[in-house]
Amino acid sequence: MGNSINIDEIDKKMQDNGWKFLGPILHFDKAWKNQASVYEKNGIYIVSGIDSSGENELNIKISKKEAEKRIENSLKEIKKHMLGAL
Repeated sequence: MGNSINIDEIDKKMQDNGWKFLGPILHFDKAWKNQASVYEKNGIYIVSGIDSSGENELNIKISKKEAEKRIENSLKEIKKHMLGAL
C-alpha cells in the first residue's frame, strides 16, 4: 500500500462531513486486509476505508440490516480474540 491514503484522515473526513462511526466490519472482501468501518448519516449506511488494492478510498452503500449484522458479528469476533489472548 502506498503512503497516499491514511485511514485516520478518512475517518476525520467522514466525521467532519456529518457521518457517525458505528463500528468495525471484518471479512469485507472489497476492503484493505478485509477490514473497514461502518458509518451512518441520515439513514444511509456505508462501509468506508481503504479498498482491497490499498490504493483508493472505499465508500460502499450497505443496508441498515446488513450493517448492524456485520458490526455485531465483527465485535463478537474481536472480543473472542481479545479474551482468548488473556
